Amino acid sequence: MPLSTDPDLITLQPEQSFFETLYTAAPLVIVGTRNEDGSENLAPKHMAMPLGWSDQFGFVCTPEHGTYGNVERTGVFTVSYPRPDDILDASLAAAPRDSDGAKPSLTEIETVDADAVDAPAVAGAYGVLECELERFVEFDDGELVAGTVVAKYVHTDAYRSDDAEPETLLERAPVLAHLYPDRFAAISESQAFPFPEGFER
Repeated sequence: MPLSTDPDLITLQPEQSFFETLYTAAPLVIVGTRNEDGSENLAPKHMAMPLGWSDQFGFVCTPEHGTYGNVERTGVFTVSYPRPDDILDASLAAAPRDSDGAKPSLTEIETVDADAVDAPAVAGAYGVLECELERFVEFDDGELVAGTVVAKYVHTDAYRSDDAEPETLLERAPVLAHLYPDRFAAISESQAFPFPEGFER
């Protein structure tokens, strides 16, 4: 049976956004950069992901945003994974700028300086990456900002080790997920993925 005749499926019109018509889970990170005047810039991103299995990371942005301009100018950025309890940080980082370009809400977010790059990171995040710009990849309505990870940190309570039970780890350090477009979730329960016998990455 073709998909278009399945009574359980709604066929979307070409102008409809697929991702506006259902919830999908994505990570929610805060990208840290340095403004031209030396002040801090933080911006939440959900279109953010590792690019392969080595030390490359990317997020989608647009040239109209301060984050893009800062990365283009400085060549570096940080990626912080905030905790669910710190969802307000992500909200404050998304606040609009004043008419003079300032974003006063950022003063409410506690930050730390990165070591390997000149950019801020969010204090208390359960994971932080420091990245150097690799390239921009242009798409129709956004650009992928691809970077190489030059330093990385995992908080002790979120660190996966051979002797750490996954359930205990997630209860102690829940994962923040963004349910685009307008909800978030704290993931503290999970089940082992049923990999088939012989599965290899």
